[in-house]
Amino acid sequence: MTGSKKVTLKDVAEMAGVSPATVSLVVQGKGNLKDETRESVLRTIEETGYSRKAPSTRKVQGAQFALVVDDIANPYFHALYEGLDKVLADAGACTSILSTHDSIARQRQLLHDLWESGIAGVVLVPATGTTYLDLQEFENRRRPLLMAVRRIGQSPFDYVGANPMVGMQLATEHLAALGHEKIGFIGGYQKNFAYSERYAGFASSLMSHGLELDPTLIRNGGSTRAFGYSAARDVLAAKNHPTALIGYNDLVAIGIMDAVVASGLRVGKDIAVIGYDDIPEAALQPVPLTSVATPAEKLGEMVGQALQSWSLDRSSGSPLDITYPPRLIVRESCGASIETENRS
Repeated sequence: MTGSKKVTLKDVAEMAGVSPATVSLVVQGKGNLKDETRESVLRTIEETGYSRKAPSTRKVQGAQFALVVDDIANPYFHALYEGLDKVLADAGACTSILSTHDSIARQRQLLHDLWESGIAGVVLVPATGTTYLDLQEFENRRRPLLMAVRRIGQSPFDYVGANPMVGMQLATEHLAALGHEKIGFIGGYQKNFAYSERYAGFASSLMSHGLELDPTLIRNGGSTRAFGYSAARDVLAAKNHPTALIGYNDLVAIGIMDAVVASGLRVGKDIAVIGYDDIPEAALQPVPLTSVATPAEKLGEMVGQALQSWSLDRSSGSPLDITYPPRLIVRESCGASIETENRS
C-alpha cells in the first residue's frame, strides 16, 4: 500500500476480499474460520503494514461503567460496588449499578441497552442459569464484559472472583473436625455454576471424611433469609435432624439461625451454622455467624483494576482468570470459642 495514508481494518478487508468482521476475528485470534481465509488475511496484514497493536491499557478518564447484578438487595453486591467504584472514581470514571432481578431475559435487554449507549465496559454477576450462548452476542467487542463473583462455565470472558469449591471445603472440613457427622447444605439454585462449585466442595469434603451425603439434608431453590428459614424449619422437624447446617450464603445462614431458635434449639450449642460471603451483618447477629469470607469490596477493587488494564488487543492469550483465596472466619455460631480464624 503506497502513500502516507494509514491503513485501516476496512482497507485490509477489501484487499483480502473478506468482511471487516472477519479481519477483526483474525486480529483477535477468534472465530471458526477456514485456515486459508485466516492465512490470506494475515498475509494481507503483513503486506499492507496494518498495525495490529493497540495500547496495553485504556484511558478511563470520563468513562462510564456498569455493574449488573442479579439481586440488588443483597448487601454483598453493595460492597462489591463500593470497591469497584472507589478504584474507577480515583481514575476519573463513574460506575452505575443495575439489577436483572435474576432474569436472563432482562439481563440480555440490559446488556443490549448498555452497549447501545456506548458504555465503556460492563461487570456482570450472571443471572441464574446464564450460559455462554446467552452472552455470545457480546463477545468480540472492543469493550470488556467481565464476569464477577460467579462463573458461567467455560467461556471467553474475563473473570474475577473467589473459589467457591475451596470455600465450601473449608466450611465442611471445619465442621467435620468439630465432630459433626450429620451436616446439611441449604440454599442456592442448581442452575447456578456457583452452586455447582459450592455443592461439589461440600460433597467432596463429606466423602473425604467418610460421612454420608444425605439428600434429605439438602435444600435448594432460594438464596434469601426467608428461604433459609423455611428450608431449615423443614429439615429440623425431622426426628434425626442434622447437628450442623451450611448456608449457601450469609442471608440463607441467618435465616437458618432464625429457624434454629424458632425450633427451640440453640445456635452454636445444639446446631452449628456456617454461612458464606461474610457480609457485615454476619458478625452482628445475636450469635455471631461463622462464614467463608470472600471480601466483596476487595474483589470490587480487583475488578476495577482489571478494567483499567483491559487490553484492546485480544489477539493472544487466554481470558483473564483471577481467583481470590477464601478464608474461614470462625465465630460462635459453629460452637467455636475463638473469634476469628484463617484457614488456607
